[in-house]
Amino acid sequence: MSIKIIFKEENEKLFWEQWNKFVSDKNLSIRYTEINVKHFLSFLDLYKDRSFVYLENNEPMACAFLPIEKNEENLSISFMGGYVDAPIASNKKVQKKIFGIIDEIARENKVSQIKFAVDVFSGERFNYLMQYGYLNSSILTYIFDLSQDLLLSCRKGHKSDIKTALKNKDFKTFFVDKNNPSEKLFREYIELHHKCSGRVTRSQITFDMQFEKIKTGKAFLVGLEYDGKNVAYVYFEYNADKAIYASTADDPDYDKLQLYHILVFKAMEYLKEKGARAVDTGQPSCPSSQFDYYIDKKQENIALFKRGFGGYFKENFRGIKYFSEEAFKKDAKKFIDNYSKSFYEKV
Repeated sequence: MSIKIIFKEENEKLFWEQWNKFVSDKNLSIRYTEINVKHFLSFLDLYKDRSFVYLENNEPMACAFLPIEKNEENLSISFMGGYVDAPIASNKKVQKKIFGIIDEIARENKVSQIKFAVDVFSGERFNYLMQYGYLNSSILTYIFDLSQDLLLSCRKGHKSDIKTALKNKDFKTFFVDKNNPSEKLFREYIELHHKCSGRVTRSQITFDMQFEKIKTGKAFLVGLEYDGKNVAYVYFEYNADKAIYASTADDPDYDKLQLYHILVFKAMEYLKEKGARAVDTGQPSCPSSQFDYYIDKKQENIALFKRGFGGYFKENFRGIKYFSEEAFKKDAKKFIDNYSKSFYEKV
């Protein structure tokens, strides 16, 4: 049996050819699509990119996204200090080989830690990362269930707010998608993103990649017009029958209005018509602080808002593998400081 590893840094064209060949027939979420990986890379100022595709007998059998970034003085395989989507493999035997290769890459590059998260739509029944020496740092993620009646499945308060907005003639919703890729409206979304954040939080190229996803039919915006002015947007991404609630932006001058109930509801309707069955609402949606996940009051309220729509919790399997005692001690101290604070504040 011949084995070959194609690193993105060494042959990007062949890397993407084999990556796309591997993921194309697997009904995955958007996380593993080429356009999404490139979008993630647009956020990062990398030390190295050791992403690779693993081949046996010239057939791709696994792929791994491995950005190496510098956090203070340490190197880590992570995404902006957070979690990278875990490698995917054709079977458990190949998976074991892949994690061995990743350990070698980590040691060669003197990486202090690796942080992986398993896609909630992967179908995995347990946190297999623990089999490869990763410390379990899993949390809950809330999933919108699009198979239900979207209005009836809402919490009572959400249902009332949606009905009120639907009847309000001052509220109008509209879509920016593949069929209406309006640059003007997308620029409004960017401007509101900056305004509600109070500053420019990320580079223009990250927004350019979002717009590229819209133009290729992998994402869309729902906008809300109030009294003749566009005041809020929600941004969703999707692939096959799976979607992600990815971003919001609004004009803080209108923060007394219930802006997002109608926007999220309209996005869910849109996705259901497209054949999507579930939406990963991302974080914050876990209702309490856990190891390497610490939420404040504002994030608790966002999580509560998401749970007002019909859905259910799924465990988002995550794991951290430490190659540095100091990195572990730092995270352990952060856990002691943050978790104990969140606990005693509620007692």
